[in-house]
Amino acid sequence: MVDLARQDQVTIFISTHFMNEAERCDRISLMHAGKVLASDTPQALVEQRGSNSLEEAFIAWLKEAQPSSPVPEEPTSAVASHSGHTAPRQAFSLRRLFSYSRREALELRRDPVRSTLALLGTVILMFIMGYGISMDVEDLRFAVLDRDQTLSSQGWSQNLAGSRYFIEQAPLRSYDELDRRMRDGELAVAIEIPPNFGRDIARGTPVQIGVWVDGAMPNRAETVRGYVQAMHLAWLQEMAGRQSSPQRDTSLISIETRYRYNPDVKSLPAIVPAVIPLLLMMIPAMLSALSVVREKELGSIINLYVTPTTRSEFLLGKQLPYIVLGMFNFFLLCALSVFVFGVAHKGSFLTLTLAALLYVTIATGLGLLISTLYEGAKSPLFSVPRLLR
Repeated sequence: MVDLARQDQVTIFISTHFMNEAERCDRISLMHAGKVLASDTPQALVEQRGSNSLEEAFIAWLKEAQPSSPVPEEPTSAVASHSGHTAPRQAFSLRRLFSYSRREALELRRDPVRSTLALLGTVILMFIMGYGISMDVEDLRFAVLDRDQTLSSQGWSQNLAGSRYFIEQAPLRSYDELDRRMRDGELAVAIEIPPNFGRDIARGTPVQIGVWVDGAMPNRAETVRGYVQAMHLAWLQEMAGRQSSPQRDTSLISIETRYRYNPDVKSLPAIVPAVIPLLLMMIPAMLSALSVVREKELGSIINLYVTPTTRSEFLLGKQLPYIVLGMFNFFLLCALSVFVFGVAHKGSFLTLTLAALLYVTIATGLGLLISTLYEGAKSPLFSVPRLLR
């Protein structure tokens, strides 16, 4: 604070009830009931009243402001005598509202922690969640232990190798090699085709094919299992079509599932649009809650009680900079989703922008509501994500 006042020539407002603190200020304003009684340097105020100390001068100003209600000697009755003489607050003022907004914007700019969280927090989390959370299961390395070595067994393995999800590796020669390569992480899937596979298929005899899947990640293993079963079913249907007689009508109904949105079933088109509203709810709410709690912790919120500012002006003035910041983050996240992640926007962008404005306004208002529950500045950083789940 000394560096800001002396080197950067920044005016610092301090609200205090202790005269020894007020005497250290360059210039002070003595206030009562929302009105300024006098404003000058501490020494000049003492000389104006002809008092021995700043405290005696302040009492003299109070007596002059309230001639019909002298200041009682006992401090306990002073609170009771003060009631009923509070000056009424003025009507709603946009000037005071924007003054609080400007003050909050300056505080946000001078606070490196909050400014970094506001500008870079959403971008960093967008990259972490966009690229870090992936459900894609591709480029699965597999090898085949073919104990039949016929055209049918080779056709089955080639059908698997033709899929974009699998990459064929060198064939297996024994169970020991299968176990070793699976343990080393060289293979994600190992296939064992039993002897007499082609002959049993031609005769219509049931055949069991062994499939080993790396189960280190259960969800990924279940997806791989589904891929293999789908490929096997497609191969059986193809074989049934080849073996059917020409006189027999095989034009049965074929049901194919097609996804209208995200037809390739990729993770990015599903995760990136879901991350944007999550960040727009969490970061603005956290910042708005932190702004009020920080004032409560530092005691600067007392200024609200001695100024004609209304509660709505204070809250809206606090909220407005974070609404603007939230909309800036919205446009930034939309640009990242299109130009970095390749997830194109479909539909009316104007409608999306208006919805985002309403969404960010609600998020910052929720942050102000959460700020009433805590006194320490660190609490909202951990509590807001938990309360927004």
